[in-house]
Amino acid sequence: MEEINALGQACPMPTILTKKALKQSPGEPVKVLVDNEIATQNWSKMAEQMGLDCQVEQTGENHYEVSLSPEGSPTEKVKIEAPLFQRKKSEGPEPYIVVLHSETIGKGSDELGAILMKSFLFSLSEQEQLPEKILFYNGGAKLTAEGSPVLDDLKAMEQAGVDIMTCGICVEYYGFQEKLAVGSPTNMYTIVELESTYKTVCP
Repeated sequence: MEEINALGQACPMPTILTKKALKQSPGEPVKVLVDNEIATQNWSKMAEQMGLDCQVEQTGENHYEVSLSPEGSPTEKVKIEAPLFQRKKSEGPEPYIVVLHSETIGKGSDELGAILMKSFLFSLSEQEQLPEKILFYNGGAKLTAEGSPVLDDLKAMEQAGVDIMTCGICVEYYGFQEKLAVGSPTNMYTIVELESTYKTVCP
């Protein structure tokens, strides 16, 4: 089993190192050492998308071991050359994602910008075709925390099948790890991959 020491590594480097190891030795298990819980959540989701088994063990304060291995037979080879995310093929309108990097929309009055953001998300929730995912980073991450004025609309869209994904670095920076009220944390590698895969709306 290859072991990757990603302790102290900033996002998205642990994810990049892990994907490289999995590509170099397909079908072989990989163990990753990380120092924050959000990173383990990212790998759990990534493993599900890649058809891998993921085991997480906390071995100390701010110290976690994440083991990734093929599901089923130990000799099963896992194909991971394809992107984690691919556009869904359908005969309807093109799938899209929404990216929000601020609590407000536009420049000028922050008070007006907050009103516009609330109106935007309510209007988005009423669309016939909802986005596949909504990504939040920097100031936009605060919209997914407890006390956010748009939680009802976000939760309604999540219940309708929309993935709500918030940058893990931003969650830690703003200090609301225990107050993330909707969706789940993600990493910048995944955000970049999604933005390069889907049609992206950024108000």
